[in-house]
Amino acid sequence: MLTTQIVLWLHVVLASLWVGGMLFLSLVVAPYIRKKPYKKEFFRDVGKRYSLYGTGIALALLLATGLYLAYALHGGIERRTIIEKIGLFSVIVVISLIHDLWLGFKGLESRKFMILARSLGLLNLLLSLLMVYLGVRIRLGL
Repeated sequence: MLTTQIVLWLHVVLASLWVGGMLFLSLVVAPYIRKKPYKKEFFRDVGKRYSLYGTGIALALLLATGLYLAYALHGGIERRTIIEKIGLFSVIVVISLIHDLWLGFKGLESRKFMILARSLGLLNLLLSLLMVYLGVRIRLGL
């Protein structure tokens, strides 16, 4: 049981890193830096760094810890909310890869791509907040 508690703690910390990072970037960093002359370089550098920790490490570990918890606490992935969460997670991963590996760089080149990158980033944030909600429903047994 201690292992499950540690994995649940890690899952919550990773979700905090993922969602908290996106909230911080969109609510604090982006509005501040948008008026600076070096904004493209800043967004590129911060995006690369956050992409490593957020998209790369956090999402991979969220998948592993989430699957572990589904089996350890719920006997598998058969519950509807767990299936919904896995499906939503898959969509978030695809959007993250498109945003980080393609649009993030294209957004530095043209306004059209920048707007698309922002829109996908916002969509990913909203979907990630929905993931947190589904996680709460799962822990409450709903």
